[in-house]
Amino acid sequence: MEHINNDEELGDHMNLEEFQYIWTTNREEYVLVKVKSDGYAIFNKADSTALIIEDDDIYEAVIKKMLDNGCEVLERIG
Repeated sequence: MEHINNDEELGDHMNLEEFQYIWTTNREEYVLVKVKSDGYAIFNKADSTALIIEDDDIYEAVIKKMLDNGCEVLERIG
């Protein structure tokens, strides 16, 4: 599992642009997996890991960018 913690690893400078590789250059590696009725998990197909972003606002913004840019959405992994 890839884990991003804005307090410990990225300080107070974490922003949406730091994650743009997910919906741009590495968009073939990252997918959204539906969870619950209205949520998504970000998953890296290349190394079979989930991406966890502890800042909820950034996490939701990344998901929105992925959806807006046509990233793949899966019902389940496997």
